[in-house]
Amino acid sequence: MVATFELYEDRAGQYRWRLVASNGEIIADGGEGYTTRASARDAIGRVREHAPDAAVPTFEDTHFEVFRDKAGEYRWRLVADNGRILADSGEGYASKHGARDAAARVQQRVTDADTEELEDA
Repeated sequence: MVATFELYEDRAGQYRWRLVASNGEIIADGGEGYTTRASARDAIGRVREHAPDAAVPTFEDTHFEVFRDKAGEYRWRLVADNGRILADSGEGYASKHGARDAAARVQQRVTDADTEELEDA
């Protein structure tokens, strides 16, 4: 399968990149806009440089994952070794750091948490 990097200007006047497969599907994007075309080109160069050697998660262990949602907020989720989502933040955070801190607090407190069972009417 052949893929092509596309560099374009969005409605807000920012430059973005995306990687498009030969069937037209977008298989990756930069996730952020750049103020100059050159900055977006540099980002493509960094992807080309680092992606071939990047590790791909194998879901061998349950782990926390921090990601940016469509609204631009950061969230965490707990992903099982089979790829299923076990828990999520339920709210967005303004920064990646905030989402990471929240995930770390959950990780620290989960073993000490009490369990309360509630019955639905």
